[in-house]
Amino acid sequence: MSEQPSGPYAPLIPMPELTPDALRAAVTKIAPSRIPALTQHLFEATTNAQKTSSLAPLRAFVHSWAVFVAIQRHPERAARLSITWCE
Repeated sequence: MSEQPSGPYAPLIPMPELTPDALRAAVTKIAPSRIPALTQHLFEATTNAQKTSSLAPLRAFVHSWAVFVAIQRHPERAARLSITWCE
């Protein structure tokens, strides 16, 4: 994870590495209620990757959850954008 500034507008957590495990750990800290959605999305992405012999579904999973974490780790940004994810 990268070094982040401190202060009133500092993120809740540093931006994690873009791996399923690191994203899951980040979501566990900042939005634990979203873990079931992340788990389901990962299962579907893995299944689709196997069916299509392509990494594209896994890349889409990582991208989607990286954006979620990037927004949610800044509460004021998340409130301003008021995005509902993966529903």
